[in-house]
Amino acid sequence: MNLRDKLNRLEKNDTLQESKERNADYINKNAFQYNVVENEDGVYLKTTATYPSHYKHGLYAIQKFFKQLDTNILATITNSNDLEINKNIKNNILFIDTETTGLMGGTGTVSFLIGIGYFHDEKFVVEQYLMRDYDEETPMLIDIKKKLKEHDIVISFNGKSFDIPLIKTRLILNRLKRPDFKLHVDLLHSARRLWSFLDSCSLNSLEKNILDFKRVDDIPGNLIPELYFEFLENKDLKQLIPILEHNRYDILSLVTLFTHLKEIHLDNIDNLSPHELYQMGRIKEKDKNYESCINYLEKSMKNSEQKYLEYKAMKKLSWQYKRVDRYEKAVEIWQSMIKKSPLDVFPYVEMAKFFEHREKDYKKALSYTNQAIKLLSKHRIITNNFKKEMDNLKYRKKRLFKKICKD
Repeated sequence: MNLRDKLNRLEKNDTLQESKERNADYINKNAFQYNVVENEDGVYLKTTATYPSHYKHGLYAIQKFFKQLDTNILATITNSNDLEINKNIKNNILFIDTETTGLMGGTGTVSFLIGIGYFHDEKFVVEQYLMRDYDEETPMLIDIKKKLKEHDIVISFNGKSFDIPLIKTRLILNRLKRPDFKLHVDLLHSARRLWSFLDSCSLNSLEKNILDFKRVDDIPGNLIPELYFEFLENKDLKQLIPILEHNRYDILSLVTLFTHLKEIHLDNIDNLSPHELYQMGRIKEKDKNYESCINYLEKSMKNSEQKYLEYKAMKKLSWQYKRVDRYEKAVEIWQSMIKKSPLDVFPYVEMAKFFEHREKDYKKALSYTNQAIKLLSKHRIITNNFKKEMDNLKYRKKRLFKKICKD
């Protein structure tokens, strides 16, 4: 061992000894159960909570997570067709959520608490890695990195934009290599595809409106940095309890949220709302699964009590009927739309297209085109892209006149 190595080891030992001695200065040291974890770079605190498979958080017991879980449903939830997951999925998933010193990110922001969840022996384990001061960040990150390397699948909420980039940045700043994993499932994106009609797609909003879970006396996330800085000043471990509880709820809600998304995409839920049915129709449309899309949109249209949503479902449904060459059903929709909403030129234009291109009945096509022109002129003030739509209608009218004259 050369002189530099000896000095580095002495410096680490001094830092570790200082941390151990400093531990005696904390107030309410027995406020919650934890272990002081030591590795070659120092110490930090870790809490562990274990939940049996029958433990219920919101809508589901934890064991429901594994029903019909495979790479296909992972691909569906992540909106990806390129998955290379060969290991046992159950033991290859790591849920992760962080609490930080700031909500804007940047190199000055630190993840002072990193919570992870994983399955072990038919139980769900939540571990929380906590640094009591900045000198405990490196040892904490070393052990978090090990956990990340043990799993190929990471599940988070907004983790692609915040948690994981922040952890990677802190690893780099602490001269540690970044871990690589094969799949990152960010449930925020999956949730937005399905529940964008909500005022907010935050995890707290989803808990209240979708997952049937209500937090009691929970600390708002935006107050967590302030509370942590107060802890750094007065060293009262009791102040960390609401932060730890908030973080545990976040991780457990990730399990419930994933489970609910899985059940919906597997078509195991019978009581989806008209809004959810409509959104599922949109998702199936993007997947080019048009028959399934039609099924969801038909249910949304039938069950909707809101005229605006019903009309949106009808409009999109008519496009799907066209795609699968079910024009009779599409015509029924357009005729119904004309009766229900006399302000929209869309059904008139579609009827004109149908009679021109499918039926070759140019006079009827011209009649619907003229009705569309009259309607558009009447409501031009509230019409977006008025000039473009009017130019298109006039061009169609001119073309139809030529076809009628040829006949």
